[in-house]
Amino acid sequence: DYERALRCWGGRWQHEHLQLPHQQAGPQELPEAFRSQLAHLQGPLWLTNPHNPTGQLWSQESLLALLERVPLLVVDEAFLPLVPGGEQHSLVQLASQHPRLVVIRSLTKLFGIAGLRLGYAIAEPQRLQRWSQWRDPWPVNGLAAAAGERLMADAAWTKKVQAWVATERPWLVDQLVRRGWQVSPSSCNFLLVQRGHALENWRQRLEQQHRILVRDCRSFTGLDERWWRLALLDRRRNRRLLRALDQVQATDRA
Repeated sequence: DYERALRCWGGRWQHEHLQLPHQQAGPQELPEAFRSQLAHLQGPLWLTNPHNPTGQLWSQESLLALLERVPLLVVDEAFLPLVPGGEQHSLVQLASQHPRLVVIRSLTKLFGIAGLRLGYAIAEPQRLQRWSQWRDPWPVNGLAAAAGERLMADAAWTKKVQAWVATERPWLVDQLVRRGWQVSPSSCNFLLVQRGHALENWRQRLEQQHRILVRDCRSFTGLDERWWRLALLDRRRNRRLLRALDQVQATDRA
C-alpha cells in the first residue's frame, strides 16, 4: 500500500529486507545490519509495528533510536492494539514531541471493519496542518465516522481481543509445528508460515474444496509461493483450517 501511494505521487521507494526467521516474537531491537543501511537515507522510512507479515514486535527504544538516523520516521501501528501488552511499545504518546515522527493507526484491524476504511495519523501539529491541504476534502464518510465513535467507546473490546490472541495464537502455532510447518514468531493475530515447497496447489484446493482463503505472500517483496500468512480465528474455525490442511497434505501423499 505504501508503494502504491508513493507511485501515485511520483515518489521513489526502496525495500529494505529483514532477516528471517526471528528468534522471538518481541519486543526486540531492530537488527544492526538493517540500521546500518539507513546512514545515507534521504527520504522517509516506513515501518510496521508489529511487522507485517511476520508479526514481529519492535521495542519502543529501537524505534526512537531511528529518529537520529532518518529525516522522517513513519510507524504504522495498525495491528498494535491486537498485541497483548502492545500499547507499552506504542509511539503515539511521543509523536507530538518529535517533529520527525508520524504514527499511523487504523480501526479496521481491531474492530474488523475493513470496508469502512477508517484510520488516522498522529504527528506534530504543523505537519498535520500541511497534510490537510493535500488530502481529499472528504476523507471519511458519515457511516465510518458514526461507527468509529461507537467503537472507540467500547473500552473492553481491546482487552477481549488481546486475551483471545494470547490464548489462541500459541495453540495454533503448536498445532502447525506438529504438522511440519515452519512458523515465524508472531506477537499478533496472524502467522507467517511456510513449507519447503510451493503452496499454490494447496492454496487452490483449500479454496475450491474447503472454501478457505489464505493469504498468498507472493505480493510481499522477498517472499515467494512457499509462504502464507494465516489469520488467527476462533478455536472452532482454527480446527476447521487444520482439518482441511490435513486432508490437502494427505492427498499429496496418496
